[in-house]
Parts: sequence; structure tokens; C-alpha cells
Amino acid sequence: MKRTGLILVAAMALAAMAEQAEVRVLWGTPKKTVRAETRRVELERLPDGAFRAVVRKGEIPADAFAVEVVPDFMKARKGEPGYWIQARGTYGEFDQDDGVYAKGRQLMPVFGLKRGGDLWWGHVKTWRFDYDFMTVAKQGAYETFPRFRCDSVHAFFKDYYDDIVVEFRKLEGASADYNGLAKAYRKYQLDRGAVQTIKARAKAHPELAYLCEAIVVRIQTHAAKPIPDAKDAKLFFRKGEEPPIVVHMPFGVTEEFLQAIKDAGVDKLSVCSAGWQDGGYDGRIPWHFPVGAEAGGPEAFDRLIRKAKELGYQFALHASNTDGYMCSTKWDEDWVCKRADGALDKGGLWAGGQCYWVCQKCAWERWLPEEMKMMAALGVRGPHYIDVYSATYPQRCGDPKHACTPERMAEFQNRILAYGKELMGGSASESGYDHVAGNLDYINYVERDLKLLDEGKLPKLAKGVYPLWELVYHGIILYTSDRWCQNHTRGKCMYKLEKSGDPRWMIGDGVEDPRVALKIVEFGGRPIFYTYKFADVPRIRKAHEEFVPVRHLQKEEMVRHDTLAPNVFLTVFGDGSKIVSNYNGTPWDWNGRAVGPVSYLLENPDGSVYRPEPFVR
Repeated sequence: MKRTGLILVAAMALAAMAEQAEVRVLWGTPKKTVRAETRRVELERLPDGAFRAVVRKGEIPADAFAVEVVPDFMKARKGEPGYWIQARGTYGEFDQDDGVYAKGRQLMPVFGLKRGGDLWWGHVKTWRFDYDFMTVAKQGAYETFPRFRCDSVHAFFKDYYDDIVVEFRKLEGASADYNGLAKAYRKYQLDRGAVQTIKARAKAHPELAYLCEAIVVRIQTHAAKPIPDAKDAKLFFRKGEEPPIVVHMPFGVTEEFLQAIKDAGVDKLSVCSAGWQDGGYDGRIPWHFPVGAEAGGPEAFDRLIRKAKELGYQFALHASNTDGYMCSTKWDEDWVCKRADGALDKGGLWAGGQCYWVCQKCAWERWLPEEMKMMAALGVRGPHYIDVYSATYPQRCGDPKHACTPERMAEFQNRILAYGKELMGGSASESGYDHVAGNLDYINYVERDLKLLDEGKLPKLAKGVYPLWELVYHGIILYTSDRWCQNHTRGKCMYKLEKSGDPRWMIGDGVEDPRVALKIVEFGGRPIFYTYKFADVPRIRKAHEEFVPVRHLQKEEMVRHDTLAPNVFLTVFGDGSKIVSNYNGTPWDWNGRAVGPVSYLLENPDGSVYRPEPFVR
């Protein structure tokens, strides 16, 4: 009897620890579900206390639109304390009756829901590039979950190529917030060797050590063709059918531009040269050579590279590996990614005309190593910049001759970035999608959610943005936090197109927003400019002066971020430095120290304090 009683007690305890989820199979489209089937499943308990949901690929109907995995603990009710949070850090509280927040691509494969004293976070282990993050409120009932998109798989492949696997972990007490989520995922990335800290990498890479103290100026652009209008009949430019190339900043003038920046007092600068190649920006790729004649040709470009070195500046090349055009000397339908029906997979309209996506397996096996060696032979030494690798998901290719799932394509992207680092001393890309995090030294920006928040364009369920990505990757990847934060001393971008090579970042109205300068500091970022305008030299100098007092923190981990009061935030770094950011129009007292309006206070590890000049102009 005693033994039976013990067994029953143990069984009841195990049942109490069991967690369940709903698995929903949907038919229809993203806009309309026409049929749904739901079944409840018990989550597998892992040795570390986590729970795992598995949906076998053989169980997923071939004609399904999506599969949703919704654990009971990822639900809440309106009025409960807490929040949901998406991978970028965009979050919302439980304060709405109805609404939907859907995000199709994720910077990191994680998300969370905090309710009361606990936070559960999900980690998508497979189908990394095939799910939407969802938070849905219906009559005050909230659910946060991943929606796995079967239709995106079917667009390229006949069969599902993996089971769906999601793991969930519970954080309690002081760890039960976005800081704890970030710490857990950062540890996961470091422990498995997916990334290394800047401090560890900089020992063998002096270019990275330099980059930590430099701001980036991207020459946007030396030269480019006009971006075609969608109504234009000539969307499929072939060589000889292209519109004339517009020259914005010849190589010789760029020498003068860099000298002007040096004369303005900017001691360290990393230059990204965009539009240097044959046909200008997005010109005749894939294949960038010869150096663009319109901007000055090889000899002038060589003088520019040597000039940058004389000034003590880094000089790196902008490369485009993912998009290809009919005007390229390497045009061949064979290397274009194919859809399931054999159709060529294409993107938008850019300076080269109609864009077709390049299979990275083909690029690596057929021409990229040779071309990258030719780039390095130009004498450049700095972070080799490959456009959009970290700003989108990897392409996928259904061509049976070189088929690649997005996971396989990501492997080639990482191989290519690593080779760029080997040849030129570093690697860089555009945004914060972390499938290539282990091979990035810097990115231009993390996302655009702060910009959307400022413009009032986030869905109504979203309340704000926490620096979740920054808490994971500060001290690993250099960045500025958002499109909103680029060119911040120029003033609000007016988006006046000059019809050539995306020069939308060139024109401002002169009205600066001091909150942007403060956000760069609060979120641990650094300034970056897209420009070919001499008028921006004083603005670059101003941004450099703002950066110098805090640039030593680029190598440090960001260990915590908290809200101290409405519009007042604390950011803590690994060396013990603390930054208090005050967005209010009046001073705020922090431990007996006044933090100026729309400004910050830096407390150094030794207790000394730095206060900048007010950001308010």
C-alpha cells in the first residue's frame, strides 16, 4: 500500500508539472483562414526543465497553409500585469480587447510572454526562416505563438524538409523579464560557439579594434543608373540597353571628401565604398569588375584607397551577392534561384533593372572566391560589406541541380562572410538577422521598428521597443539601432528621390530630433552616414564628437536595461558603467545627480560622472 501510494503521489506530481499546447493546422491564406483543425498535445519535458513541442513533418497536411503551436502558458488576459515581446524587442502590454501583431521575419528565433512574476520564452529550433511571430487579442484574451508557414515551403519544395521543433523555458524572479530572456539567448549563442565577443576577436583582428572607435561613412554612391519606374517597358535591361550612369562622387572628389572629414577632426573613420564597380551601384552584378570607368576607373580608385590609408582611415568595398541582372556579363538563368514550378525567383526593380535572386551555392562554387581575391588585391583592408545578407532571410532554391533550403543557403552566406574576413580583415552587412551573426563585425542598423514607432505606424497592440537585440549582441556586433538613427545629425530625411542608386538618405530638412541622438546612446549604438555630400562634413564631425565619450563601451557587454521613470532609462554595461537617459523636457534626479533634459549621464566604474552638452538644439 505504501509503495502504491508513493507511485500515485509521484504520478500526480508529474501531471502537475506537465504542460500542454494547442497545435492548429490552418487552410486558406494569410488574410483568410477557411478551415482549422486543433488538437491538444503534451509538451516533452527536457532534462534542463524546458519543454519541447514537436510536429512531425509527416503529420503536416500537404495542402495546409500554416501550423500554429500555442502553449497554455503563452496566454494572458487583458488587465494582467506583463507583456509580450518579439525578437527585435517590440512589445505590448495586455491592455487591448482585440488586435493582431504579426511579424513575418525575425531577427532572432526567440520571443516571450511575461505574466505576473514569470516569463516564458520560446526558441524556434527548426523552420527558423518559415514562421511568423503572432500576438492575437480576441475579446481580451491574448495568445503569443509562432505560425509556421507551410506555403512558403511549398513555393520552392515539394516536401517539408524538417519537423517543427520549438523549445520553451520559464524564467522566474529577478530573471523574469526581457533582460533575462536576452541573457539566456546570449549564453546559448556563446556556449555553442555560434558567436564570439568583440574582445575575444579583436586580439587577432586589429581592424576590428579600430572599428570599435570609428564611425562609418558609406559613400552612397559614387555612381549609379536610375532606378526604373515600374511602368517602364525596359525592366529587363541587357548590356547596351541600360540608361546612362549618373556620377555622384567621382573617386578623385572622394579623396577631397575624406580629407575634409579628417580636417574636421574625425580621427577614426571606416569608409564603405558603394557604387565603385562596373555599371555603378547595383550595376552589372553578379560580378563587380572592372572598376567603374564613369567614376574614374582603376587608377583613380587606387589613388583613393591609398589616400584613405594616408589619412589613417579604413577603406572597404560594398558588394552585392544576392541580386543579379540581365545586364551582367555573367548573366545565366542557371544560377538564378528557382521556384517549385521552375520559374525564376525574382525581387524588385533596382538600378540594374529587374532583380533575380542569385543562388549562393552557385556563386560560391563558380565565381565568388576568385572575385573576392580580386577585391582584396585592390589593397583594401577593412570590413568587407555584403549587402542585405543580414537584412533579409536567405534565399531558397528549388532547382534540383543546386537545391538549397534557406538553412543551407545561410551556410554559404556564412562561408562567404568568413572568407571576406580572412581576405580583408573583417566582414559586415546591413541589418540584425542573426543567422550570420557569427561572421559579422558590424551592421548598419538593427531594424526599423523605432522609426515605425516614431511615425505611429506600429500595430495598435505594440506599445514600444526594448533593446532586446542589443542586450544579446552588444559587445559582439557593432551597430546603430534603427533606420531612425542613421544620419541623425542631418535632420529628418525628406525622401526626395534623385532616381539613382537609392539616394533617399541624401536630403534632410535641417530639423534635428535630439531624441535620436539620445537613443543611439541609450541603446549602445554608434553613428553611421550614407552620404556623398560635402554639406554633411560638419554633421559627421558633430556625430563624431557625440560618439567619442561613449565609444569605449562598444567592446563591453550590455548587461541590463530598465525603465526608472516615464521616459527615463538605465543602461548598464559589463565594466560597471551606467548610462541614465532622460527624454523629458526637464531635468531628472538620479541618486542626487541631475540628468539634463533630453540628455544623459554616464557614471564610470570609478564613480566619476560625465555629462554631455545638451542634445536639445
